[in-house]
Amino acid sequence: MKPTFNVHIITPSHIEKVENVSSFRAEDSSGSFGILPRHIEFLTILEPSIAIALIEGEEEYFAFNGGILSFKKEILTITTKDFVQSSQIGELQGIIEKYLKEQQEKESIFHLNMKNLRKAIFKKIIELEREVE
Repeated sequence: MKPTFNVHIITPSHIEKVENVSSFRAEDSSGSFGILPRHIEFLTILEPSIAIALIEGEEEYFAFNGGILSFKKEILTITTKDFVQSSQIGELQGIIEKYLKEQQEKESIFHLNMKNLRKAIFKKIIELEREVE
């Protein structure tokens, strides 16, 4: 049996576990690199890029918007804000575009809520100042 390792991708909302990985390729500021089973301990900061994992002979693609990667005791750990995953490189672009659109919509709603909150706070301050007078 060929040696493999496990990958744990940690985001604020969940942990994705991928087993039986025989190689992992990603990119940091020095360029592209690869991890194989029994690799020495390794720590780096990922660039926004697409990583490729070979899992039971099949390629799986992961798009990261940066993150921290470490490899220790046959476990590759990636801590990132979020990621998207696909077994088809052609589908990945559509998934990324959909994800970015959803994030923009969430940010737009967040900014609108913050604007409304600021207005409510200023209104309350003015009301409190009038009561003091």
